[in-house]
Amino acid sequence: MNRTVTRFLAPRPRRLTPPLVGPYSTVALSGSGSSPTPVFVLGLQRSGTTWLANVLANHPNAVAVQAEDHFGIHESIFFSHFARAYGDLDDDLNFRRFAAEFTTSDYYMLTGLPPDWLLSDRPGSYPEAFRNVMDEMARRRGGVQLWIEKSPTHTLLAEELAAAFPDARFVGIERRPEPVIASQLRLDGDEPLRYPRRLLRLLSMCLTYSLNQRWLARFCHECDRCRSTSYEALSANPARETERICAFLGVRFTDSMLDLPWRRNTSFEGRHQRSGSLNSFDRALVAVAVAALRLVPLSLLRSFHDRRKARHGIEWPDWCWRRRDAGIAASSPEVSDLAR
Repeated sequence: MNRTVTRFLAPRPRRLTPPLVGPYSTVALSGSGSSPTPVFVLGLQRSGTTWLANVLANHPNAVAVQAEDHFGIHESIFFSHFARAYGDLDDDLNFRRFAAEFTTSDYYMLTGLPPDWLLSDRPGSYPEAFRNVMDEMARRRGGVQLWIEKSPTHTLLAEELAAAFPDARFVGIERRPEPVIASQLRLDGDEPLRYPRRLLRLLSMCLTYSLNQRWLARFCHECDRCRSTSYEALSANPARETERICAFLGVRFTDSMLDLPWRRNTSFEGRHQRSGSLNSFDRALVAVAVAALRLVPLSLLRSFHDRRKARHGIEWPDWCWRRRDAGIAASSPEVSDLAR
C-alpha cells in the first residue's frame, strides 16, 4: 500500500481543548443577491444525515465538501468546534491561530481553496468566515444555487445558525431510536460492552437521542425555514420525499440525484449483524428510557448536556486533520485523489 495512504488511514488519538466561556457572534449575515443559499442538514449521528446530504449535494445546482473516506459529505464541525476554540476573530492573534488550524483541516483542503485565501479574505467573525469559504468554493466550481453542509454536532446549534444565516434553509431528519442506538453501539467496536457498563452506555445514548430529536423537532416546528423528514419516509419513497424537500429549497428534483457515487455509510455488513446488535433486553431498555425522557423538561436535558460538555472540553475527531497528519499538502494531487 502507498506509504501516504497508510499514514492517512492510521488511527490517531483525539485532541481535547477547553471550550470558550462565551459563544461566537451570531450577528445576522446575509449573502449578496447572487450568493448561493446555505442549506444545513441537521440530525443525530446515524439517523440518515449523510444519505440525505449526499442526495441534496448531488443536485446539478448544489455543491458540498465531499470525500470518499467520508462516504461523500464531509462534516465541517465548524460551529460546534472551530467557532468555540479560538476566541473573538477581531483579535489578530486569535484569527491567526484559527486560520492556521482551519486551513490545514481536511474540510478546508477539500474545498480546493489555497491556504492563503482565508488570510487575505480576513473575515471578522466565524459565520462570515464560513460563508465566505463556502461561497468562494461555489463560485470556483461554476456557480450554483445551493451549498450543503452537514454536521450532526450542529443540531443543537440550530437557533444560532438561523440567527447568523437569515437566508439559510434547514432540513432536519429523524429516525426511530432503536436503529440509531444500535448503529452507534456498533461504532464502539466489534466486542460488545457487557453489563453494567453496557447499561450506562445505552442510557447515555438514549439521553443524547432524546435531547437531539426533541430539540430538532421544536426547531423545525417553530422555524419556517426548516423542513423535517425521517429516515423511514426517505427509505419508503426516496423520489417522492426528495422531491418534497427540493420544492422547499426552490430547486427542481431530478432522478439522477438518487444515483449516488459514494459508498453507503452503514455500520453493519448485513441484516443478521444489524438484528444482533441489540438483544431483547436492550430494546426494552431503550424503549422505556426514551419514553421516560420525554417527561423530562427539554431545558433540563440541555442544561445537563451543556454542563457535561463544559467539563470535558472540545473533543476533536481523529479525521479532522487526517490529510495534514499524513503529510499531504493542500496543493498535493493526493488531496483530490483521496477525495474521490
